[in-house]
Amino acid sequence: MTTQNIAAAPPVTLEEYAALPKHPRYELVKGVMVELMVASEEHEHTGSLVNWHMSAHVFPNRLGRVYTSNRGYVTGPDSPATSRMPDVSFVSNARLDRPELAGMLYDGAPDLAVEILSDSNTLAEIAQKVSEYLNAGGRAVWVIDIDARTITVHTPNAPPLTLNDADTIDGGDYLPGFTCPVADLLPAITSQTGDA
Repeated sequence: MTTQNIAAAPPVTLEEYAALPKHPRYELVKGVMVELMVASEEHEHTGSLVNWHMSAHVFPNRLGRVYTSNRGYVTGPDSPATSRMPDVSFVSNARLDRPELAGMLYDGAPDLAVEILSDSNTLAEIAQKVSEYLNAGGRAVWVIDIDARTITVHTPNAPPLTLNDADTIDGGDYLPGFTCPVADLLPAITSQTGDA
């Protein structure tokens, strides 16, 4: 998810943040409003692929819910507050009854957060998001690099695992039974020669 810092005002509270209109969309980072930039077509397509494959497994098996980037998760302390919006997320049935703020924000991280890299993302920004999700109770974070055609899987107490588009990714114990070729979660490679 691409971000742009748009304010340096007094810290915004979770209540104020939850009361904002849905569009344009913002994350709240230590009390500062950060606008989520419009994603590229490739970014949006990747999010759709992940959402489709994950939903096709989660819903028939009644494992929980899959959300796209409009669902917020409180990943930091209340003063100043932080709330993130991953590109795709999975919340298991066991965690669906957590408190919500204004019907919009889950208290804590999703079981699985998926972040798709954009050109404007820095390594420090992504590392911070991964750390926040895992420290707020998340069980896994997938970081998708479309250009490198990789998915890096972050879980607590384990080194990151980077898979390429020849590998198969699975949901471990956080998304039980899920398996999918990494290539299926990435946009298809198109010919650059113009050949039919």
